[in-house]
Amino acid sequence: MKHVVKAALLAATMVLSGAATSFAATVDFTGAGNQNGGSYTEDGLIFNDIRIVDGRCDSVSGRPCGALNDNETSTLTQVGGGTFSLSSFWYQLLGNGDPNTLTVTSDLGGLLTFAANVVGFNDGGHVVDLTGLVLFQNVTSLTFSKTGGGNVRIDDLVSPSAVPLPAGGLLLLGGLSALAAFRRRKQA
Repeated sequence: MKHVVKAALLAATMVLSGAATSFAATVDFTGAGNQNGGSYTEDGLIFNDIRIVDGRCDSVSGRPCGALNDNETSTLTQVGGGTFSLSSFWYQLLGNGDPNTLTVTSDLGGLLTFAANVVGFNDGGHVVDLTGLVLFQNVTSLTFSKTGGGNVRIDDLVSPSAVPLPAGGLLLLGGLSALAAFRRRKQA
């Protein structure tokens, strides 16, 4: 039984230490200035091959924002590797191409497609909530692809911390309580 308790404590310590090292990030391109491609890093996340513009960026954060023209792709990863989650982002499709489409793909197989003929275009943009989509949580990369004419603006990408420390503490207490109850039952 002592070995089971030691293993449970070790596992709980690993969970709690992992929660303490997770990070929260927001990519809002603030202070980036215009950039015609290349890499962009902010808050521990890095976009490869993204243009940064200050026109038609009507998101919450204002200007500037990321931009993709037709048939352009940009991938978001964590600096130094590892996993991250994305809870939300803002986008706006500009122009009514045939069909103007933004596709977001996760390395876990998640796929979201936003087409101008369905969601609208030139309309001030949309906020996408990803919190309930498992295939966009704990990913190593997200790819943003633009097809079908026109272009897209993206901004305000929010990556929350993975597990708050109080929640990890509650999990630890629950597990230890279950072990204690099991021990008492076995001794009786």
